This record gives sequence, structure tokens and C-alpha cells, in this order.
Amino acid sequence: MGDSSPEVKLEVSSIEESTQVDEFINEQTRAIIANLQKHWMTQYEENQEKVLVEITEKLHQEFLNDLQKIRSELLQEFKEELETMRTELDTKYREDLKIEGAKLLEKHRRDLSEAKKKQWCCECENEAIYHCCWNTAYCSVECQQGHWGTHRRTCRRRKPSPPPIP
Repeated sequence: MGDSSPEVKLEVSSIEESTQVDEFINEQTRAIIANLQKHWMTQYEENQEKVLVEITEKLHQEFLNDLQKIRSELLQEFKEELETMRTELDTKYREDLKIEGAKLLEKHRRDLSEAKKKQWCCECENEAIYHCCWNTAYCSVECQQGHWGTHRRTCRRRKPSPPPIP
């Protein structure tokens, strides 16, 4: 029995040392794991911030690209609508112009026809009511008398024949 006791002491001592070693290792491991966890958390937060900045920049750039695309599409659509409207207005203007031109041409033809049916005063160009000869007419006696000095030389009116001499 005497021999077995030192061995038991040795075993107990080894168990205590082993427990102390285990505790030391556990503390060291915990410290390492805690440091590793802090390091990983720091990296995670830095990476998370970096990724958030990248995503924000990417989304902002996509937004700007979409905005430019929409702006270009709207501008193109506006130009097409403007060109369509210009073409429609131009066509309508030309049609209105043709109609108005035809109306004016018809009015001119009627006015000209009416004017040709009338005779005009040689002196003042008002409508004539007094006729002198085949191509000369006057609107009043005053105009006839005022123009007589010039017209006398070319007048084609038949002069009354002198009474026959007996």
C-alpha cells in the first residue's frame, strides 16, 4: 500500500496541473476567440460599411442612368409629337390656304364679271351713267365738261347732220 500512495498523489497532482493547464488553455482560448471575434466584428463592420457605400453608389448611378434614359425617351417622344403636330398644322394650313385662295379667286372672278358689265367714268373712274360715244362715258355732267377738251378730238359720236339746204 505504501507504494500506491505516491502514485495516487502523483495522479492527483497531475489532475490538478491538468486542470490548471486546461483552465489556462481555456482562458487563452477564450482570449484568442474574443480577440478573433473583435477582429472579425471590426472587419464585418468595415466591410458592411464599404458594401453599403458601394451599393449606394451603384444605386445612385443606376438612378442617374435611368433618369437620363427617361429624359432621352421623353425628349424623343416630345420631338416626335412636335413633328407630328407641325406636319398636321402645316397640312391644315395648306388646306385652309387652298380653300381661302379658291374663295378669293371666285370672288375676284365675280367682281371682275360685275365690273365688266358696267362702264366707268373716263374722268374720275366712278360708275358712269352718261354715255358720250362708243367707248366714253361719264358719271356726271361736270366730269363730261371737264374731260371734253381732251375728248373732243377723238369723239366718234355722230354729229347731227346739218339741216339740208333748200
